[in-house]
Amino acid sequence: RKSCVPHCAWKCTEPACEQNCKPDCGVPACQTQCPKNKAGALTSCKVRCGEPNCAMYCPPDPCQGRKTLDCVTPKCTTHCAKPKCSVDCGGTDFGCKTVCPSPACEWKCAKPSCPKPKCSMLCEAPPKCDMTMSVPPPGADEQVMAKRAAHMGKPEWKTSLWGACSTQCGVGTQERKVICSAGDESYCQEKKPATAKSCEEVVHCQYNVGVWSACSSKCGKGKRTRSVECTGIQCLGDKPEAEEDCVGHAATCDECSVTLYGGKKFSGWTMEFEVGNYTGPELEYRGVKCDDISSLEVVGDYCKLEAFEFGDFNNEHAGWKAEFKMGKYDAVDFAPKGAKNDDISSFKLMRMPREDEAEAVAPTLFPTLIPAGNTSFPKLKGIGK
Repeated sequence: RKSCVPHCAWKCTEPACEQNCKPDCGVPACQTQCPKNKAGALTSCKVRCGEPNCAMYCPPDPCQGRKTLDCVTPKCTTHCAKPKCSVDCGGTDFGCKTVCPSPACEWKCAKPSCPKPKCSMLCEAPPKCDMTMSVPPPGADEQVMAKRAAHMGKPEWKTSLWGACSTQCGVGTQERKVICSAGDESYCQEKKPATAKSCEEVVHCQYNVGVWSACSSKCGKGKRTRSVECTGIQCLGDKPEAEEDCVGHAATCDECSVTLYGGKKFSGWTMEFEVGNYTGPELEYRGVKCDDISSLEVVGDYCKLEAFEFGDFNNEHAGWKAEFKMGKYDAVDFAPKGAKNDDISSFKLMRMPREDEAEAVAPTLFPTLIPAGNTSFPKLKGIGK
């Protein structure tokens, strides 16, 4: 041997197992057979034979010297005694014989009982390795500074520091190196430490912010929202607002006008009016046929129309009064609003203040209404036929 490492090997006794096997055979059907020529010559005589006497024989060793139990079917045979036959005419030998087929057998084995083998380790004595275990001499430009005999060390696992997390936001993995101090991992008997573990980073997690929705109020104060979601499990810093106040300002927030239709519903002649008070004579002067108004349309979120049965706004004569806000109304819709017929002889068109406007100024009618006796007519936008 050239190696200085001692060679060791386990030596174990071979277990002697008791197989405890017995043959299990089917019972064969045996027959006594006699030649036809002799039996036929004695037609007046009757041949009588005793019961066939046969026996089965199996080998004592189930597997015939083999050490395992995966052997073939046991080799069992049958042997039969010569039959005892006689005739009532005399004589005993007619060439009769007893015949039995070979039995069909298989081994029935109990679980073998095997004692534990006895093992011991045998090691060779290593050859003298004084020379082979010496380090090479130093080179010309080297010198020996210290000497010490090597000691017997126990192999152990050496681990490095954990590396950085595999992700900058969320759950990831950290890895490290794990090596055996003896070089080959088979020398380290302890369980190998983990080389990876889960980690979580939140430093680089950020909020994803969506766009603001439309204001919940068409005109005036309302709320608007947006989506705010963290890209990881946790985001540092203050979370951006997901809701804030807003002021709706649609085009119809500041508008206020009414269009009267005569004849056909929402067709025929039309007359449009802006904010103001309109008496019967003024409407007649503009060509409005009060008893021919078939429909009307109010435009403006804060616009209100008060219609009266009499041209003096019912001040001198009692009559019905109807109120209309933004929308389109025909003769069928007049009654639910308070108009008992389509004879609108006067009306007031007002723009009411919004909430933000009401907070800025005192709650007065906005804008100032034109007095009933005012002879200057508001601007007429158009008449159609």
